Amino acid sequence: MDNELIAQQAADFKKDAKRHYDKAVATLIALAWDKRKQGFSYGNDDEMYAEAMSICMELTDACMTSARQRAQVLTSALEHVDDDVAWNGIAEDAEESFDMAGSHLISLLEVWIGVAVANEWSMERTLELIKMYGNNPYASPGWEGVPRVLLKWGRGYDKNILEQLTKIGQDAIISGARFGEWLDEVAMGATYYIRRRGSTYDCPACDDLCGYPIPIAEPFDYVHSRCMCYPEYHYEPLNI
Repeated sequence: MDNELIAQQAADFKKDAKRHYDKAVATLIALAWDKRKQGFSYGNDDEMYAEAMSICMELTDACMTSARQRAQVLTSALEHVDDDVAWNGIAEDAEESFDMAGSHLISLLEVWIGVAVANEWSMERTLELIKMYGNNPYASPGWEGVPRVLLKWGRGYDKNILEQLTKIGQDAIISGARFGEWLDEVAMGATYYIRRRGSTYDCPACDDLCGYPIPIAEPFDYVHSRCMCYPEYHYEPLNI
């Protein structure tokens, strides 16, 4: 499978994620605006919280759908694999990660709404600043005194929700494509593969794992997020 085609689908997903994210943010801010106050929480109103969660689920479902469609653009050319089978092999992990990112969005916007109240911003100004400083809220005007612990969600989670959604989707596209390719190669009788570097990026982790024969029974997987290493499949007997 062409590495450049995979990279292009992963890159294009970034636009999908931003479109879905911007829509969800605008809807969530509008939902809360009439009830904004210091210490605001969507959870203070059961009906509003349920609607907010529904909006977040729509966001993560839309991202999941876009990632699946882009992965299946790649796997549709495979002769021995059904697109859905290839995607279902990696879908559970992607769905769980998307849902986690969506839940973080509510917490982030609660802080933004509190900052907006303190600075007497309009809804338009608030949305403008979220778009400008979404990747680093503490660089935004009005965030100087906000405790950083309010955006601490545990080790390994990006504070930039859009970047988190983008990374999850790109990893899912790459994984779905490579898993489908592996299934196709198994069906065609491949016996082993050799991991090869797919970029010139300095990565000792990838370097350590590339260049060695791996039995076909072990599915190809990426080494790290957005890894562009690729498998070189072989059909002769593997002699280790």
